[in-house]
Amino acid sequence: MQALQCAQNVANLFVLPEGYLRAKQLMDSDTASPDEVAEVILLDPVLTSKLLKLANSAIYNLPYQVESVSKVLLGLGKTRVYNLLLSIGIASACSKVDTSAIDLDRFWEQSVNAALIARFLAQSCGLKSSDRFYVAGLLHNIGEMVVLHNNARQANQCQNYTTEELPWQLQQRVLGFTYAQCGAELLRLWQLPDSIIEAVALQHSHNFNQKNKAQLVLHLTAQLALANQHPEMYSGRQLIDPIILKLLGLSQPDIIRAIDFCNTEGLLILSVLNPRICPDY
Repeated sequence: MQALQCAQNVANLFVLPEGYLRAKQLMDSDTASPDEVAEVILLDPVLTSKLLKLANSAIYNLPYQVESVSKVLLGLGKTRVYNLLLSIGIASACSKVDTSAIDLDRFWEQSVNAALIARFLAQSCGLKSSDRFYVAGLLHNIGEMVVLHNNARQANQCQNYTTEELPWQLQQRVLGFTYAQCGAELLRLWQLPDSIIEAVALQHSHNFNQKNKAQLVLHLTAQLALANQHPEMYSGRQLIDPIILKLLGLSQPDIIRAIDFCNTEGLLILSVLNPRICPDY
């Protein structure tokens, strides 16, 4: 089975919540006001609750506590709120899959770590729209959920990576493609921005292009998230190509701060997104 076919097989199952889709439609409109967007979000109490929790986290460091969706829109802007809604919607879509064959906590911890690391690195590099990198990090391993629904036995087998065989190398051997390639196909079906799709698809490539900062950031993010998830197996120094740090203008202290940031803020994000911890959706 090819990566595209796997993604097509779950297209009807991996559906983003109606509240997200309606809010996105309004946000894409040039005429809709923030109040109109807020009214649509408020129709979904769970979506509203999770949005407020994320908006009030230290990730955004707002100077005041926001207690309404309207204030979230005013404080963060439409683009950031869109990305927050998208991350909540993704968690909801994933909750429809039988995850008994994999370690779900490991999946979400690594995904959230990658989201926070990617956002921090993007800001450290002075890149605009750091929330886009947050979404790309969160989605970097979404292909695992796609494969899990298609073939739980193979998804379980792909967890048995070692120090000698990295996860994406094992995926290539078992499946004939990687979770990155499969996940990118799902994101195309979801009609996400090309910049996110490309970064996810190319995250394991070592053909570095200095102009493609999104790919460089997500490549580095994937390595760091893996090392942070399995410190007994991998180290950042072992996985990171020094060339990528040079291309991004980053230093080892920047990497340490990125890891500290994800370790500090990750628990709150997990409590909102992990269906096992917060299963209301």
